Amino acid sequence: MVIHYQPKITWRGEVRSLEALVRWQSPERGLIPPLDFISYAEESGLIVPLGRWVILDVVRQVAKWRDKGINLRVAVNISARQLADQTIFTALKQVLQELNFEYCPIDVELTESCLIENDELALSVIQQFSQLGAQVHLDDFGTGYSSLSQLARFPIDAIKLDQVFVRDIHKQPVSQSLVRAIVAVAQALNLQVIAEGVESAKEDAFLTKNGINERQGFLFAKPMPAVAFERWYKRYLKRA
Repeated sequence: MVIHYQPKITWRGEVRSLEALVRWQSPERGLIPPLDFISYAEESGLIVPLGRWVILDVVRQVAKWRDKGINLRVAVNISARQLADQTIFTALKQVLQELNFEYCPIDVELTESCLIENDELALSVIQQFSQLGAQVHLDDFGTGYSSLSQLARFPIDAIKLDQVFVRDIHKQPVSQSLVRAIVAVAQALNLQVIAEGVESAKEDAFLTKNGINERQGFLFAKPMPAVAFERWYKRYLKRA
């Protein structure tokens, strides 16, 4: 398994955070995206040790970047199956102490279904991550079962718009209205809004104009290994 990183761009054009995306490096098939193996990992229970490895490895990578003067947060995805893994907090605390982090430099992305399937457990996990200094993001917002009451109940820091709302939004009046409404609610609740799957300048122009805090997608960069990201980041800073 390898971890690739995709940058998120703020409305000011700054890079402050990334998303960590796991890939399976197959000798026969090359890089296999998560859609092709995550469901099996979930069903078999392998998602728990895999998820733990991703979180801890990401923290170590962030420490390496910090030592090079690159200070960024990194988002990691947490599945419903992983919510029950309480051992992650002990391991995470230990790594944070070893690497001299005063706060946890990761953002935890939970899907809406995670909150529904076991809301009490999800609330406990969110609180524990928050106590360590991690931020919590609600992923794929608008495609699941969430309601406005859930946004108020769970102490999350940001919502992440699914790319179904982003695709060709500049010519989709319904999507435009929905995104404006979501942004208005998020601002009222003091939540950040992140848009994923941005692939065109026209999509980006609409999102930036209408209050999206961060954008992520192939328009800016594809997911890449840590070393490749460092090269990309240096080039990006020179252009900015």
